[in-house]
Amino acid sequence: MRSILIIAMVIVWIAQAGAIDRNKWIEQTARASKACLAKFRQKFGEAKGRNYADCVTDQNNRAVDTCTGNSEFANCVLERTLRVLEVCDLSGC
Repeated sequence: MRSILIIAMVIVWIAQAGAIDRNKWIEQTARASKACLAKFRQKFGEAKGRNYADCVTDQNNRAVDTCTGNSEFANCVLERTLRVLEVCDLSGC
């Protein structure tokens, strides 16, 4: 639950960036997140030791680490966060 709150706070903060169409990004992220969660549930069900938020957060953190120092930091984070959800690589979960 804590991870979901952190993700939500980051998304809200990042969504305030101007260059990317925020509404479109929010819609795309919501769709990708729902699809990825459904894929996660289909693969793992209610298995103990498997946590969707932890899995996605870990992937997202690795993806956005390289955005540090980027002049377009907010846009970089937005794009990579969306990409993580769209790819939805569950192999490391």
